[in-house]
Amino acid sequence: MCKTAITGWGMISEMGSTESDILNSWDSRKKPSGGEIDFSHSLDPRKIRRMGRFGRMCAAVTDNCLKMSGCEKGDNTGIIMNTDYGSINLNIEFGRLLPTPELASPMDFANTVSNAALGNVALYFGLKGPSTLLMGSNALSYSMRQVEKKPDNAIVVCGGDEYCGPVASTAVKKFGGDVISEGVAGVVVESEDSAREIYGRILGDAETGIGFSPLYQSGRDVVSAYSRVIKKALRKAELEAEDIDLVLLSNIAQSSVSEDEKTAVNEIFGSRCEVINARDMLGESFGASAVSSVILGSVLVKNKRYSKVLVLGTEMSGTVEAFVLGE
Repeated sequence: MCKTAITGWGMISEMGSTESDILNSWDSRKKPSGGEIDFSHSLDPRKIRRMGRFGRMCAAVTDNCLKMSGCEKGDNTGIIMNTDYGSINLNIEFGRLLPTPELASPMDFANTVSNAALGNVALYFGLKGPSTLLMGSNALSYSMRQVEKKPDNAIVVCGGDEYCGPVASTAVKKFGGDVISEGVAGVVVESEDSAREIYGRILGDAETGIGFSPLYQSGRDVVSAYSRVIKKALRKAELEAEDIDLVLLSNIAQSSVSEDEKTAVNEIFGSRCEVINARDMLGESFGASAVSSVILGSVLVKNKRYSKVLVLGTEMSGTVEAFVLGE
């Protein structure tokens, strides 16, 4: 089995978009403010004018990923994207205009399609490799399997959701505490043998399904599901619980599974390592959450803050993931 390397990354988040931003936010335990995030880019304005805001966010992050990794664009470089809501603001606005269709823009309609951002980014950068949109699911684990099957592939794994007022209001009413933000995060994953430069390594990963959506449904006790993916990821990394310095919880929107996640982590790690809820700094960014946490963990390992980090992800579809990060 080939080992997976992270060769580039990009992020729009409450913690910032650069390595120094992330480290400063971590050191100060900066709290998220919620809402839309301003972001800069160096994209060709002529080529992005037909993209919606969410598409431009994904393109800006992908641009940073590709520049850092140095991987060649073309047949062997693809993009796999995860989002919970896609271009939801354009969908809502387009829906408002339907009673007066003469006011509706064909350009806006094109960007309401769930995979519009994926298609726009693939075309902009000439990415002709594996191209898939997942909705509230396991984009990073799925991408790693593609690289294992074909080690010559480089995959941009992009997860994201833009801020939407109605979604935020509903989430706050239902779950309370979390700050509802937005974000797009991307990493380039390659096999170690194919990588030109290696920023970080995913030493092991695992995933399972819990059978219900933790955002919208309450289900059975899932402590065993979290325990199972943690232990499997550690086995694949050939590590023990004692080797982990930091666990980043997913704690998805203070949902019904949050306490189960904490219980599983406590049973396996006890007080031997630091346990932090990534959303305390990133806010709830839905489809961006898992990849954002992996970037955060990789930055901390790269800068010698921790040696081994375990990242947990809980997706809207009910997929639970664990990633072990190291140098």
